[in-house]
Amino acid sequence: MADSEYLRDLKVVWGNSCHSMWAELLSISIAESVVRSRYAQIASSALLNEMVYAPEVQGRLDNLTKDQYLERVPRYKDAVITNRLIILSAAFELYLNNFVDAYLAARPKFYDPAVGKRTAAGDKVYGDVMKVRGLSARIVRMAEEVPFKIKSLTNGLEYLNDVYILRNVIAHRAGHVDNYAAQSFKHISFRSGDRVVMTAQQMMTLAAPIIKVAEALDRKLASP
Repeated sequence: MADSEYLRDLKVVWGNSCHSMWAELLSISIAESVVRSRYAQIASSALLNEMVYAPEVQGRLDNLTKDQYLERVPRYKDAVITNRLIILSAAFELYLNNFVDAYLAARPKFYDPAVGKRTAAGDKVYGDVMKVRGLSARIVRMAEEVPFKIKSLTNGLEYLNDVYILRNVIAHRAGHVDNYAAQSFKHISFRSGDRVVMTAQQMMTLAAPIIKVAEALDRKLASP
């Protein structure tokens, strides 16, 4: 079965984000290497953005000198990787919303093509699913309402839940883990009070099973 347009969009968004992440990390590392190799020749007060042609960053780097840059490199790299959690969570949430719509629209019990609207039963399922907080929890509710089997997705849903919690920690707690989050993680470990910082390997380890969850859901669009 070919991927739905929604799954293709998810893979494109996440794939482009990954390529961008590697390119950003490469750029930071190249700049770091240049600064270190030419450190003695660069005046302490020289602004790095004035040493290269980069009009996009003019006035946006807060008078970045060589020492400031070298001090900030670890933070720059952390942010490039860690902030991908928000992209991954948001892209999957959009896929899931589209999946629910498409799944219901393909079934006469839930959608009336004559009027181009969901039936009362379809509206109930849609409302019940969308009011649930959490992406993995929405999938579980959808499976209960329709129903369809998701036992094989259990492990992947745990990864999805981890990413959703991490996204909320970043968006609503400035990246600092609280007790609830620390006790909820299944496939990554942070203590209460930790700041969320991801390595590239951790990010890819979390992302891979989430894409597989989307692929498994997508196959259900063609099921009777």
